[in-house]
Amino acid sequence: MVAYPNPAKDFIIVKSKDASLKIKSVTFYSILGMEVAQYAVNMNSGEIRLDRLRPGKYLMKYTLSDNTQKVTQIVKQ
Repeated sequence: MVAYPNPAKDFIIVKSKDASLKIKSVTFYSILGMEVAQYAVNMNSGEIRLDRLRPGKYLMKYTLSDNTQKVTQIVKQ
């Protein structure tokens, strides 16, 4: 999966590298591990608005349609 731009201001775009897999959900966690936002995507790519998040570093966990999970770090400006 690809997520850009990083650092982000108002939104982040997520895309699945494999066209056969959909992104089921994206969850944001604070650096302390608390869940701060969750979005259902259910598409190969989508735009996620970040207005709920305050500026700072976050861990973004995404789940694909084959239940693969991965965590990456993003920065909200």
